[in-house]
Amino acid sequence: MLKEIIKHLKNTQCFAKYKLKVSEYNADALGIFLIMGLFVSVLAVILELVLLRTPDFLFVILLAVYFFIAYLIYRKNIHDAVDSSVIWLYVAQAPVMILGIIMGTAINPDVKAFSIILFLLSLPLFILDKPKRVLLYIAAVAVCFIIVDTRYKTGELLFHDILHIVLAAFVSSASVIFVLNDRIENVEKSQMFLTDSEHDPLTGIYNRRGGEEKIRECIDEGIGGTLILIDIDDFKHVNDTYGHTMGDEVLSAVSMTLSSSFRSSDVVMRIGGDEFVVYAPGLLNYFFIDGKLQQLNAKMREITCSAGKDNITVSMGAVINDGSYPDYESMFNEADALLYEMKRNGKNGFRLQDRSYTEIQAKAQKRLDEAAKAREEREAASEAEEAKYKH
Repeated sequence: MLKEIIKHLKNTQCFAKYKLKVSEYNADALGIFLIMGLFVSVLAVILELVLLRTPDFLFVILLAVYFFIAYLIYRKNIHDAVDSSVIWLYVAQAPVMILGIIMGTAINPDVKAFSIILFLLSLPLFILDKPKRVLLYIAAVAVCFIIVDTRYKTGELLFHDILHIVLAAFVSSASVIFVLNDRIENVEKSQMFLTDSEHDPLTGIYNRRGGEEKIRECIDEGIGGTLILIDIDDFKHVNDTYGHTMGDEVLSAVSMTLSSSFRSSDVVMRIGGDEFVVYAPGLLNYFFIDGKLQQLNAKMREITCSAGKDNITVSMGAVINDGSYPDYESMFNEADALLYEMKRNGKNGFRLQDRSYTEIQAKAQKRLDEAAKAREEREAASEAEEAKYKH
């Protein structure tokens, strides 16, 4: 246990490695912090009105108003603030700490400080951040309180406050370290589970679930690119002739070829069986893509079965998305039609569609209109013949 804690204290690379997950955790923690703060401050206002009526009354109301406004801002802007959620956590806590310091010093100079100690013990536990930053934050709050406290208190009261704020800072720091260890482990396990759920266990590339989600995100954000649908030719022959072990080796080799042929930012996935999909954001130049597909086709033919015999070939359908495709399905269906056009025309090659979705729809509509017009002409001719026959 102690070794794990020391490891996480020294190794802070996980915060960069799992940046998105850490940010999402802090965004959720910010929401919980604001809700709890609002609940507790409203409860404190009620107690002040009904029972206590202390000098803290105005500050308790200010605290409730602050939490209410902060929560409304959080609800409205949380999706935009996820990446900087840890900063917002520190910012959101700062006014609470300041009020706690004022309430324990200037407002109640004749009473032992209580609120700031409670805040210091509880608030930092919401933050998932590098240990040095959290510990520095706790130390800064404690030092600020001591500086202000010395202006308003003396003697035994001052000694009491300093002693207890130091103890609170120590306990809070120890709690953060222990809780941080469990949080990091949870983030790592969660990320591992997510990785496993989004990747194909045989090939290591994205599976259908993980890959399609990434592609849909690109389309939703209006990021154009090229979608390539790849199918291994006569893969059943490989399994039937050489066995499924060789079939798995071929699938792995095709996956490695695809991964090495595209950028790390491109989406490479296996959608099932011997079918693969690649989406390359920003790849829009027809001639470059044409050359890329030729190179890819040649690399695939280098994959062989049974010590150099039976070279593997693939058929591909590719669509250039200039941003006009409304969704993943329309783009996939167009690539699928091009793929099977290649299959019907000899396999071992590719078809590349460079027209926009609007042009494709217009052409399809034109064909429908021409078919409808031809049908109307036939019906009109048939009616004319029928009328002529009757006369």
